[in-house]
Amino acid sequence: MRNKLGLLLLISGAALTSACVKSHLDLGDRALCFAPVAEKATKAIIAGTSYPTAESFKVSAYYEGTDAYFEDLTASYSSTNALWETTPGQYWPLEGSLTFYAYSPASAPDVAIDENGFTATDYTIQTSEQMTTDLCYASATVADCATHPSAVGLTFSHALSQLVFQVKAAAYYSSATISLTSLKIKGIYSVASFGDGAWSDHGNPYTYTLSSASTELSYDQQNRPETLPICADLFLPQELSPNAALEVGYTVVTTTGGTDYILENAPVTIPLTSGLSQWDPGKKYIYTLNIGMNNVITFTASVVGWADENANIIVEEN
Repeated sequence: MRNKLGLLLLISGAALTSACVKSHLDLGDRALCFAPVAEKATKAIIAGTSYPTAESFKVSAYYEGTDAYFEDLTASYSSTNALWETTPGQYWPLEGSLTFYAYSPASAPDVAIDENGFTATDYTIQTSEQMTTDLCYASATVADCATHPSAVGLTFSHALSQLVFQVKAAAYYSSATISLTSLKIKGIYSVASFGDGAWSDHGNPYTYTLSSASTELSYDQQNRPETLPICADLFLPQELSPNAALEVGYTVVTTTGGTDYILENAPVTIPLTSGLSQWDPGKKYIYTLNIGMNNVITFTASVVGWADENANIIVEEN
């Protein structure tokens, strides 16, 4: 097999050398390029199902699934050909199969690809930059390179989970001003490893400060509570531990006889496991905090495929 592969590589190398004196048309359709798409949408780096032309990804190819044809090359968008091409450029072998593995973005740390696919070792999400970096991976196999496609289609899947937090008043309160003052998420794993399509070896629990700014809740012209965005960040998929919780800080200011009275029962800790038991890769979970004045805290959640995963939280004060 390796003798055959060596011959094929020599043929490809000859084609690459001839590119210096031949036009792209002279080479026929042997140049190897990619047409990536995003499998699902998030609001991180990749939005919608079109892979952004400003992004680059790493890609490796394996002949007959085992022998390295090329490894760890960066594929970037070519405006001339409207496709992603590697540097240096690569060319199809005359026969056999090629299996491709890729990950995005090309600058992602602590990740790798080999003949077994995509892996990550001690991948960490703690900083704001890490919490907004959409880690994706893809694979594709061309069974017969003699009749290869014009471009390799790579469908990227999201390796992480996205959490969206928003806040609204539980009802209209004519005599009160309600504000979210802080939001933290505790007991969440921030380090883990990925292999065989799953995350494992989660590290120690970590506390994230999602918001420290005061957000006053508002109402529309019909006095209906308006939903205000707080943040949208990426986290490691994981089974939620019994200690996983939201810490919600808020204030309620009431006015009686022209005097303001501040009611504060914050921070309030709300267990996350009362709604969802885990976060899955490639899913978006929407948590809505409903803040009111009746001294009740409730939590509901639903999971339906890739649809927005909703978790409603009511934080209420006397």
